[in-house]
Amino acid sequence: MAAADTAPLARSDGHAIFGADAAGYHAGRLGYPDELYNIVVRDARDILEIGPGTGLVTEALLARNVRRVVAVEPSSDLVAFTRARLPDPRLTLVTAAFPDGEIAGGFDLAVCAAAFHWMEPVAALAQVRALLVPSGRWAMWWNSYRNHGVGDALADRITPLLAGIALPPSDTLHRHYSLDVDRQIAVLTANGFVDVEHQLFRRERVLTTAEVHVLYASYSYVRLLPAAERDALLTRISAVVDTEFGGRAPNVTLTALYTCRKGVGITAS
Repeated sequence: MAAADTAPLARSDGHAIFGADAAGYHAGRLGYPDELYNIVVRDARDILEIGPGTGLVTEALLARNVRRVVAVEPSSDLVAFTRARLPDPRLTLVTAAFPDGEIAGGFDLAVCAAAFHWMEPVAALAQVRALLVPSGRWAMWWNSYRNHGVGDALADRITPLLAGIALPPSDTLHRHYSLDVDRQIAVLTANGFVDVEHQLFRRERVLTTAEVHVLYASYSYVRLLPAAERDALLTRISAVVDTEFGGRAPNVTLTALYTCRKGVGITAS
């Protein structure tokens, strides 16, 4: 099988792999821009969060004037990590794979950051619609850390090292699927959502060799490699940062945000 045609990881792979090292996953990931939360949260009071992971988004939601956040996470390890980190009475953590968990509805906002690709979209969006109040809002977004061909020299250099590795359903060698705007809008409109809007945020930073190592060690496709293969890949990536970037490499992070509203009287097509 050619590298470009390598089959992606199964959606079920995302349910437990991150909880195996919750602290490492938390340390490796960048949060989201304040402007994004201004767009998403607005005056929402009752929020459903799908796939909170270690609570990066959960924490930001709780920092706003919300009444309750119900966060649904399949990994019991991540639930325990987030519960210990965020002991807020407004937060309810549900250990379940969405959309299978039993959740009472009535949310004016539902959100999912960096996790929707691990779900079957038709079933997940049908449940989101069922849990939202009429005209309730849905928002989904991702950080893309490896953006080949957009002025990120480190991404351009690392991308060939990943050839032949099974990537998550959200990624290919050359483009994160969140950046395919037409595809995402089509999925949302086909499943009963209206007023779909897209925003793209670009952030630039410099990462040390250690920070690049932590970032790539947090990825599902790296965690799922056999130990020797995983260590060899991380060693090669660290060597690139050290020898070609002097231990300080550029990183362009693109954050694609999609917001929409539950269509009243609209059924999925």
